[in-house]
Amino acid sequence: MSRWFYALAGVLVALAACGGGSESGEDIVKQVEEALNEPGTIYHVVGDDGSEIWMDVENEKFRRRDATANGALISVGDGWDVYSFDPIENQVFAEDANPEGPIRPRIDHPMILWLEALGALAFGQELEVIGDTVADGRAVLAVNARTPITQDGEPTGATLVGRVELDPETYLPLAFERSEEVPAGETPSQERVRIRYTTSELISRDDLPEGFLDRSVVEAQVLTTEESLGQLANLGLTVYWLNEVYESPQLGRLALPPIDAVVTDPTTNTAELHYALIVGDGSEAQPLLAAVILRLARDPNGFVSPTIPEFAGTLPEQEQEVEVRGVTGTLFTSILTPFDLGCDTGECPLTDARLYRRLIFLIDDTAVQIETFARVAGSGDELNGYNTEFGIVALGETMIKMEGSAVAP
Repeated sequence: MSRWFYALAGVLVALAACGGGSESGEDIVKQVEEALNEPGTIYHVVGDDGSEIWMDVENEKFRRRDATANGALISVGDGWDVYSFDPIENQVFAEDANPEGPIRPRIDHPMILWLEALGALAFGQELEVIGDTVADGRAVLAVNARTPITQDGEPTGATLVGRVELDPETYLPLAFERSEEVPAGETPSQERVRIRYTTSELISRDDLPEGFLDRSVVEAQVLTTEESLGQLANLGLTVYWLNEVYESPQLGRLALPPIDAVVTDPTTNTAELHYALIVGDGSEAQPLLAAVILRLARDPNGFVSPTIPEFAGTLPEQEQEVEVRGVTGTLFTSILTPFDLGCDTGECPLTDARLYRRLIFLIDDTAVQIETFARVAGSGDELNGYNTEFGIVALGETMIKMEGSAVAP
């Protein structure tokens, strides 16, 4: 869940009433709610971040596909119960999403928080109607949902602003922009984020296949280790990996998620294993997906540098020879750092971490490229320790042969 809702969690407990939006603002919310409640329909929305949501408001059943950057995992809601899949634990978890505190949202439907535009209209303390305007080249009806940010029950002076842009005819959301207003001289604690809904429509419930909104679609994401790794069985090369879980006391814990972590191409006999770096301990642990990628092939000449969306063309690299497992390997180090990516607002993370490193070497008949990537928090203090010369060489040294893999004749 985004920082918008974490910030609102404290506000909901502190507020004594649902807000003081203008009458016209409340009327707009009612129009939105009526649009979502069209009998026999499903509200379907797709974000430009790859997220997708289906809402059967009439029957209180919902389905969500996470943004691409978050793994595109599927969750469903049934009433206030949410069923989601944890790719690290490889389990389905149930959660009661009923809002805490004395305040009920204006739009009091389960899973309303799944779409930030609706969550802002439901929970914003004050609705400021901007009115008819133009955004992204299209006519919209814009509303700002404004909520003072509190800490320990006391106002901080900052305000969370959620700009909601609606279709002026259907009242369905077209875009959402989250920002933070702070007193003069202060720096916002979060960046401005804008999500454009490339699809926002009502479709017939009959258009969905049977079971589309059922818990079974979440449970279908659970894979056994054998299913996940079975894709490697027919590659025709000896497979080396870091096991399902790899842990270094110095550099941290890597885990191989069962979803989209193993990618094979039988036509070229190549494979990719995408490891997540686990940050934190216990209930606070969070996976940083694809922090380490192993690429396996017959021919090392097919290996190329990673693709960084913010940059086009060939990325500048430094090249050096290193010793790995008693053979000479080639280490390529990106000249760029996360600081070079830039940021929209606030301070960019200043760090000397490289965007990535890639190490190429041979183990028997298998060509290996290990890729490690920078993972820097907003404060610049959360690094991927494997994205160092020491860390990436250590991975190469400790790779093991997968049981059951064999050299092709």
